[in-house]
Amino acid sequence: MKVSSPIGELPFEPTKCRYTKAGIEMEGVMGAWPARVLISRKDIPLLLKVALGGPALKSAATTVFGRRRTARDRSS
Repeated sequence: MKVSSPIGELPFEPTKCRYTKAGIEMEGVMGAWPARVLISRKDIPLLLKVALGGPALKSAATTVFGRRRTARDRSS
């Protein structure tokens, strides 16, 4: 993986990846520095939107998180 920054492109080499209560956490090395990336649950809709685009987002979110119940569903 590469990370673009004001000082140039640096390779990011992951050394650990784990799922925690906070989200997906990756630890690794970026250039000469230790680095940590945290993808929280709140980040997932934005990542899906960027990766899949608008119309596909609703379909993917429904698949991943399940369909929300509407008032009509609850009255049945």
